[in-house]
Amino acid sequence: MRRMTTHPRRTPRRVALALAAAATTLGSLALAPSASAEEVVPAAPDPAALRVLDLTNAARAQAGCAPLLLDPALGDAALRHTQDMAVHGVMSHTGTDGSTPRTRLAAEGLSPWITAENVAYGYDADGVVGAWLASPGHRRNILDCRLVAVGIAEQAGAIGPYWTQVFAG
Repeated sequence: MRRMTTHPRRTPRRVALALAAAATTLGSLALAPSASAEEVVPAAPDPAALRVLDLTNAARAQAGCAPLLLDPALGDAALRHTQDMAVHGVMSHTGTDGSTPRTRLAAEGLSPWITAENVAYGYDADGVVGAWLASPGHRRNILDCRLVAVGIAEQAGAIGPYWTQVFAG
């Protein structure tokens, strides 16, 4: 069974843009502490996540939006949530610990003006973007030109890959 859901959130503005995102990426990879069993280890985006980014940005370009920039803190928030969903076999915007998209971003030190989150399971990279674009709510998140940064995560689960796409602007 394939499912997905969407949920936009609005909070005070604070998003690192192009140069800050690049600097943060390098800094977070170089300065990451050793991981315990519950910590997420930052890593370079996997090819599937990069494919999702490419397809998402192609759709945004057709709509006249600027491309989304990968943000490592958004990626960490997406990864934590995706791992939580995959481990527990659930798909929700609420984590099993009660976290929400807003609280997950706050845990990463972010408080963007506007956020949105897409989640899904059971698709490959091309399939998940196609499904999100076919869904009015998910499409609205992807094509919201106010959103400028994204974190994308995929995690294998018992019923297929789980996905989280977290946007900020």
